[in-house]
Amino acid sequence: MRTGFATPERGCGLASCGGGSPVRVDPIDARTAPDEQLLAIHRIEAACLPELVPGEPSRPAAEAVAYYRYPPETSTRHHWLAGEAGFASLYVDSPAAVFLELLVAPEHRRRGVGSALLDTVCAFARARGLHSLIGEHATPGGAAFAARFGGVDGQRNVRALLPLQTAELAAPEPPEGWRLATWLGRVPDEHVESYARARASIDDAPTQDGVQYAAQSVERVRAGEESLRRRERELRVTVALDTQDEIGAFTDLRVSLGSTLAFTDDTATVAAYRGIGLATAVKLESLRRLRDDHAEVTVVTTTNAEENAAMRHVNARIGFVAAATLTSSVVSV
Repeated sequence: MRTGFATPERGCGLASCGGGSPVRVDPIDARTAPDEQLLAIHRIEAACLPELVPGEPSRPAAEAVAYYRYPPETSTRHHWLAGEAGFASLYVDSPAAVFLELLVAPEHRRRGVGSALLDTVCAFARARGLHSLIGEHATPGGAAFAARFGGVDGQRNVRALLPLQTAELAAPEPPEGWRLATWLGRVPDEHVESYARARASIDDAPTQDGVQYAAQSVERVRAGEESLRRRERELRVTVALDTQDEIGAFTDLRVSLGSTLAFTDDTATVAAYRGIGLATAVKLESLRRLRDDHAEVTVVTTTNAEENAAMRHVNARIGFVAAATLTSSVVSV
Protein backbone atom coordinates (compact mmCIF):
# COMPACT_ATOMS: atom_id res chain seq x y z
CA MET A 1 0.00 0.00 0.00
CA ARG A 2 1.11 3.52 -0.61
CA THR A 3 0.00 7.05 0.33
CA GLY A 4 0.29 9.59 3.04
CA PHE A 5 2.53 11.53 5.31
CA ALA A 6 3.16 11.78 8.97
CA THR A 7 5.55 12.14 13.78
CA PRO A 8 5.36 9.60 16.84
CA GLU A 9 6.38 8.72 20.31
CA ARG A 10 9.74 7.56 21.41
CA GLY A 11 10.60 3.93 22.05
CA CYS A 12 10.60 0.92 19.78
CA GLY A 13 8.64 -2.25 19.27
CA LEU A 14 9.18 -5.84 18.19
CA ALA A 15 6.35 -7.24 16.11
CA SER A 16 6.25 -10.94 15.31
CA CYS A 17 4.84 -11.98 11.96
CA GLY A 18 3.79 -15.38 10.73
CA GLY A 19 5.81 -17.22 13.33
CA GLY A 20 9.08 -15.89 11.99
CA SER A 21 11.72 -13.78 13.67
CA PRO A 22 10.48 -10.55 15.23
CA VAL A 23 10.85 -7.43 13.11
CA ARG A 24 12.08 -4.34 14.91
CA VAL A 25 9.94 -1.28 14.23
CA ASP A 26 11.10 2.07 15.61
CA PRO A 27 8.94 5.20 15.83
CA ILE A 28 10.72 8.30 14.55
CA ASP A 29 10.15 11.93 15.45
CA ALA A 30 11.18 13.40 12.11
CA ARG A 31 11.55 16.87 13.58
CA THR A 32 14.54 15.77 15.67
CA ALA A 33 15.67 12.46 14.14
CA PRO A 34 19.24 12.12 12.79
CA ASP A 35 19.51 12.71 9.06
CA GLU A 36 20.57 9.08 8.58
CA GLN A 37 17.17 7.80 9.72
CA LEU A 38 15.37 10.08 7.29
CA LEU A 39 17.82 9.14 4.54
CA ALA A 40 16.95 5.48 5.18
CA ILE A 41 13.30 6.34 4.48
CA HIS A 42 14.38 8.08 1.30
CA ARG A 43 16.43 5.08 0.13
CA ILE A 44 13.43 2.78 0.55
CA GLU A 45 11.19 5.29 -1.20
CA ALA A 46 13.62 5.59 -4.14
CA ALA A 47 13.97 1.80 -4.44
CA CYS A 48 10.18 1.37 -4.73
CA LEU A 49 9.39 4.31 -7.02
CA PRO A 50 10.28 2.69 -10.40
CA GLU A 51 7.61 0.00 -10.01
CA LEU A 52 5.03 2.40 -8.59
CA VAL A 53 5.33 5.27 -11.09
CA PRO A 54 7.54 4.26 -14.05
CA GLY A 55 9.42 7.22 -15.50
CA GLU A 56 9.10 9.50 -12.48
CA PRO A 57 12.50 10.60 -11.18
CA SER A 58 13.17 10.20 -7.47
CA ARG A 59 13.34 13.40 -5.48
CA PRO A 60 16.83 14.32 -4.23
CA ALA A 61 17.84 13.06 -0.80
CA ALA A 62 18.05 16.54 0.73
CA GLU A 63 14.57 17.36 -0.52
CA ALA A 64 13.17 14.18 1.06
CA VAL A 65 14.85 14.86 4.42
CA ALA A 66 13.43 18.40 4.50
CA TYR A 67 9.97 17.09 3.57
CA TYR A 68 9.86 14.76 6.56
CA ARG A 69 11.53 17.17 8.99
CA TYR A 70 9.39 20.26 8.41
CA PRO A 71 5.67 19.42 8.09
CA PRO A 72 3.04 22.17 8.26
CA GLU A 73 2.05 23.05 11.82
CA THR A 74 -1.60 22.32 10.94
CA SER A 75 -0.93 18.66 10.10
CA THR A 76 -0.18 15.65 12.29
CA ARG A 77 2.39 13.19 10.98
CA HIS A 78 3.87 9.99 12.36
CA HIS A 79 6.67 7.75 11.03
CA TRP A 80 8.04 4.28 11.76
CA LEU A 81 11.19 2.66 10.39
CA ALA A 82 12.15 -1.01 10.13
CA GLY A 83 15.87 -0.51 9.59
CA GLU A 84 16.74 -0.43 5.88
CA ALA A 85 13.85 -2.78 5.09
CA GLY A 86 10.72 -0.64 5.18
CA PHE A 87 8.88 2.32 6.65
CA ALA A 88 5.37 3.53 7.37
CA SER A 89 4.06 7.07 7.61
CA LEU A 90 0.69 8.28 8.83
CA TYR A 91 -0.86 11.65 7.98
CA VAL A 92 -3.91 12.70 10.00
CA ASP A 93 -5.69 15.55 8.22
CA SER A 94 -8.87 14.96 10.23
CA PRO A 95 -10.37 11.94 12.04
CA ALA A 96 -12.13 11.12 8.75
CA ALA A 97 -9.04 11.61 6.58
CA VAL A 98 -6.17 9.44 7.81
CA PHE A 99 -3.64 8.46 5.16
CA LEU A 100 -1.04 5.71 5.22
CA GLU A 101 2.16 5.24 3.25
CA LEU A 102 3.84 1.88 3.72
CA LEU A 103 6.76 0.73 1.58
CA VAL A 104 9.07 -2.27 1.82
CA ALA A 105 12.32 -2.35 -0.14
CA PRO A 106 12.18 -5.02 -2.88
CA GLU A 107 15.00 -7.14 -1.44
CA HIS A 108 13.32 -7.33 1.99
CA ARG A 109 9.84 -8.45 0.96
CA ARG A 110 8.06 -11.65 2.10
CA ARG A 111 9.85 -11.55 5.46
CA GLY A 112 7.06 -10.04 7.55
CA VAL A 113 8.31 -6.45 7.39
CA GLY A 114 5.13 -5.00 5.90
CA SER A 115 2.94 -6.92 8.34
CA ALA A 116 4.99 -5.72 11.32
CA LEU A 117 4.77 -2.12 10.17
CA LEU A 118 1.03 -2.28 9.56
CA ASP A 119 0.38 -3.99 12.91
CA THR A 120 2.30 -1.20 14.64
CA VAL A 121 0.45 1.56 12.80
CA CYS A 122 -2.95 -0.01 13.42
CA ALA A 123 -2.25 -0.31 17.16
CA PHE A 124 -1.16 3.34 17.23
CA ALA A 125 -4.33 4.41 15.38
CA ARG A 126 -6.67 2.38 17.60
CA ALA A 127 -5.15 3.93 20.73
CA ARG A 128 -6.09 7.35 19.35
CA GLY A 129 -9.63 6.52 18.35
CA LEU A 130 -8.93 6.43 14.62
CA HIS A 131 -11.04 3.88 12.79
CA SER A 132 -9.68 3.56 9.26
CA LEU A 133 -6.52 4.14 7.24
CA ILE A 134 -6.42 5.02 3.55
CA GLY A 135 -3.50 3.76 1.50
CA GLU A 136 -2.86 3.18 -2.19
CA HIS A 137 -1.49 0.27 -4.17
CA ALA A 138 -0.16 0.28 -7.73
CA THR A 139 1.15 -3.27 -8.17
CA PRO A 140 -0.34 -6.78 -7.86
CA GLY A 141 1.82 -7.33 -4.76
CA GLY A 142 0.50 -4.17 -3.14
CA ALA A 143 -3.08 -5.12 -3.97
CA ALA A 144 -2.59 -8.58 -2.44
CA PHE A 145 -1.08 -7.08 0.72
CA ALA A 146 -4.01 -4.68 1.15
CA ALA A 147 -6.54 -7.46 0.58
CA ARG A 148 -4.80 -9.70 3.13
CA PHE A 149 -5.49 -7.09 5.81
CA GLY A 150 -9.08 -6.51 4.76
CA GLY A 151 -8.45 -3.48 2.58
CA VAL A 152 -11.49 -2.35 0.60
CA ASP A 153 -10.57 -0.83 -2.75
CA GLY A 154 -12.18 2.43 -3.78
CA GLN A 155 -11.13 5.47 -5.78
CA ARG A 156 -8.51 5.07 -8.51
CA ASN A 157 -6.06 7.95 -9.00
CA VAL A 158 -4.05 8.57 -12.15
CA ARG A 159 -0.47 9.82 -11.81
CA ALA A 160 0.58 11.70 -14.95
CA LEU A 161 3.92 13.19 -16.02
CA LEU A 162 4.74 16.14 -18.28
CA PRO A 163 8.12 16.33 -20.07
CA LEU A 164 8.43 20.05 -19.43
CA GLN A 165 11.28 20.96 -21.74
CA THR A 166 9.67 19.44 -24.86
CA ALA A 167 6.02 20.17 -24.09
CA GLU A 168 4.19 22.45 -26.54
CA LEU A 169 2.71 25.01 -24.18
CA ALA A 170 0.47 27.49 -25.97
CA ALA A 171 0.13 31.04 -24.68
CA PRO A 172 -2.79 31.10 -22.21
CA GLU A 173 -5.99 32.84 -23.27
CA PRO A 174 -8.05 33.71 -20.20
CA PRO A 175 -11.70 34.66 -20.84
CA GLU A 176 -12.65 38.32 -21.08
CA GLY A 177 -12.72 39.95 -17.66
CA TRP A 178 -10.04 37.68 -16.19
CA ARG A 179 -6.33 38.21 -15.70
CA LEU A 180 -3.56 35.85 -14.61
CA ALA A 181 -1.08 36.39 -11.78
CA THR A 182 1.71 34.26 -10.34
CA TRP A 183 3.00 34.52 -6.77
CA LEU A 184 6.20 32.94 -5.51
CA GLY A 185 6.69 31.80 -1.94
CA ARG A 186 3.69 33.55 -0.39
CA VAL A 187 0.18 34.57 -1.39
CA PRO A 188 -0.13 38.36 -0.91
CA ASP A 189 -2.08 39.41 2.17
CA GLU A 190 -4.71 41.17 0.08
CA HIS A 191 -5.50 37.93 -1.76
CA VAL A 192 -5.04 35.23 0.87
CA GLU A 193 -8.68 35.08 2.02
CA SER A 194 -9.87 34.75 -1.57
CA TYR A 195 -7.24 32.07 -2.13
CA ALA A 196 -8.41 30.08 0.91
CA ARG A 197 -11.99 30.27 -0.41
CA ALA A 198 -10.84 29.10 -3.84
CA ARG A 199 -8.95 26.17 -2.30
CA ALA A 200 -12.20 25.07 -0.65
CA SER A 201 -13.56 24.37 -4.16
CA ILE A 202 -11.42 21.22 -4.13
CA ASP A 203 -13.85 19.75 -1.63
CA ASP A 204 -16.33 18.79 -4.36
CA ALA A 205 -13.72 16.99 -6.44
CA PRO A 206 -14.03 13.18 -6.58
CA THR A 207 -12.88 11.79 -3.23
CA GLN A 208 -12.70 8.39 -1.56
CA ASP A 209 -16.06 7.58 0.07
CA GLY A 210 -16.22 8.66 3.72
CA VAL A 211 -13.23 10.99 3.55
CA GLN A 212 -13.72 14.45 5.01
CA TYR A 213 -10.74 16.80 4.98
CA ALA A 214 -10.15 19.60 7.46
CA ALA A 215 -11.65 22.91 6.32
CA GLN A 216 -9.52 25.22 4.22
CA SER A 217 -8.44 28.41 5.99
CA VAL A 218 -5.93 31.25 5.90
CA GLU A 219 -4.14 29.52 8.80
CA ARG A 220 -3.65 26.38 6.72
CA VAL A 221 -2.41 28.42 3.75
CA ARG A 222 0.17 30.23 5.88
CA ALA A 223 1.25 27.02 7.65
CA GLY A 224 1.87 25.36 4.30
CA GLU A 225 3.89 28.32 3.08
CA GLU A 226 6.05 28.30 6.21
CA SER A 227 6.67 24.57 5.87
CA LEU A 228 7.82 25.04 2.27
CA ARG A 229 10.06 27.95 3.27
CA ARG A 230 11.78 25.83 5.90
CA ARG A 231 12.21 23.08 3.33
CA GLU A 232 13.80 25.56 0.89
CA ARG A 233 11.10 24.61 -1.58
CA GLU A 234 9.63 27.20 -3.91
CA LEU A 235 5.86 27.64 -3.87
CA ARG A 236 4.46 28.85 -7.21
CA VAL A 237 0.77 29.82 -7.19
CA THR A 238 -0.87 30.95 -10.43
CA VAL A 239 -4.41 32.33 -10.25
CA ALA A 240 -7.14 33.76 -12.44
CA LEU A 241 -8.50 37.03 -11.00
CA ASP A 242 -11.76 38.73 -11.98
CA THR A 243 -12.31 42.48 -12.10
CA GLN A 244 -12.98 42.48 -8.33
CA ASP A 245 -9.70 40.60 -7.67
CA GLU A 246 -11.61 37.49 -6.62
CA ILE A 247 -9.86 34.22 -7.50
CA GLY A 248 -11.81 32.01 -9.90
CA ALA A 249 -9.17 29.30 -10.42
CA PHE A 250 -5.68 28.44 -9.22
CA THR A 251 -2.87 25.96 -9.63
CA ASP A 252 -0.13 25.32 -7.09
CA LEU A 253 3.31 24.07 -8.19
CA ARG A 254 6.27 23.24 -5.91
CA VAL A 255 9.92 22.78 -6.83
CA SER A 256 13.13 22.51 -4.80
CA LEU A 257 16.25 24.39 -5.82
CA GLY A 258 18.27 22.37 -8.31
CA SER A 259 15.72 19.55 -8.57
CA THR A 260 14.67 18.17 -11.97
CA LEU A 261 11.21 17.33 -10.63
CA ALA A 262 8.30 19.70 -9.96
CA PHE A 263 5.06 18.70 -8.27
CA THR A 264 1.51 19.93 -8.86
CA ASP A 265 -0.14 20.11 -5.46
CA ASP A 266 -3.65 21.22 -6.42
CA THR A 267 -5.52 22.79 -9.33
CA ALA A 268 -9.15 23.83 -9.03
CA THR A 269 -11.81 26.14 -10.40
CA VAL A 270 -14.52 27.71 -8.25
CA ALA A 271 -17.83 26.03 -9.13
CA ALA A 272 -19.47 29.20 -10.49
CA TYR A 273 -16.71 29.68 -13.09
CA ARG A 274 -16.22 26.17 -14.45
CA GLY A 275 -16.39 25.42 -18.14
CA ILE A 276 -14.95 28.74 -19.40
CA GLY A 277 -11.29 27.73 -19.68
CA LEU A 278 -9.83 29.08 -16.44
CA ALA A 279 -8.15 25.82 -15.42
CA THR A 280 -6.38 25.51 -18.77
CA ALA A 281 -5.29 29.15 -18.62
CA VAL A 282 -3.77 28.97 -15.14
CA LYS A 283 -2.00 25.68 -15.85
CA LEU A 284 -0.47 26.90 -19.11
CA GLU A 285 0.67 30.14 -17.49
CA SER A 286 2.12 28.29 -14.51
CA LEU A 287 4.04 25.76 -16.61
CA ARG A 288 5.40 28.35 -19.04
CA ARG A 289 6.68 30.46 -16.16
CA LEU A 290 8.19 27.41 -14.47
CA ARG A 291 10.08 26.50 -17.64
CA ASP A 292 11.36 30.07 -18.03
CA ASP A 293 12.51 30.23 -14.39
CA HIS A 294 13.86 26.69 -13.93
CA ALA A 295 15.55 25.26 -17.00
CA GLU A 296 16.74 22.32 -14.87
CA VAL A 297 13.21 20.97 -14.34
CA THR A 298 12.50 18.14 -16.77
CA VAL A 299 9.37 16.49 -15.30
CA VAL A 300 6.20 17.85 -13.70
CA THR A 301 3.83 15.48 -11.92
CA THR A 302 0.11 15.66 -11.27
CA THR A 303 -2.47 13.27 -9.78
CA ASN A 304 -6.21 13.21 -10.45
CA ALA A 305 -9.06 10.88 -9.63
CA GLU A 306 -9.69 8.60 -12.59
CA GLU A 307 -13.31 9.77 -12.71
CA ASN A 308 -12.31 13.45 -12.80
CA ALA A 309 -12.66 13.53 -16.58
CA ALA A 310 -12.66 17.32 -16.88
CA MET A 311 -9.28 17.89 -15.20
CA ARG A 312 -7.71 14.83 -16.81
CA HIS A 313 -8.79 16.18 -20.21
CA VAL A 314 -7.17 19.54 -19.43
CA ASN A 315 -3.94 17.81 -18.44
CA ALA A 316 -3.91 15.54 -21.50
CA ARG A 317 -4.38 18.50 -23.85
CA ILE A 318 -1.43 20.24 -22.23
CA GLY A 319 0.77 17.15 -22.65
CA PHE A 320 0.62 15.16 -19.42
CA VAL A 321 0.88 11.41 -19.99
CA ALA A 322 -0.56 8.84 -17.58
CA ALA A 323 2.25 6.84 -15.93
CA ALA A 324 0.45 4.84 -13.22
CA THR A 325 -2.92 4.18 -11.63
CA LEU A 326 -2.96 4.15 -7.84
CA THR A 327 -5.95 2.45 -6.22
CA SER A 328 -7.10 3.67 -2.81
CA SER A 329 -7.71 0.94 -0.24
CA VAL A 330 -9.28 1.45 3.17
CA VAL A 331 -8.15 -0.72 6.10
CA SER A 332 -10.29 -0.73 9.24
CA VAL A 333 -8.34 -0.69 12.50
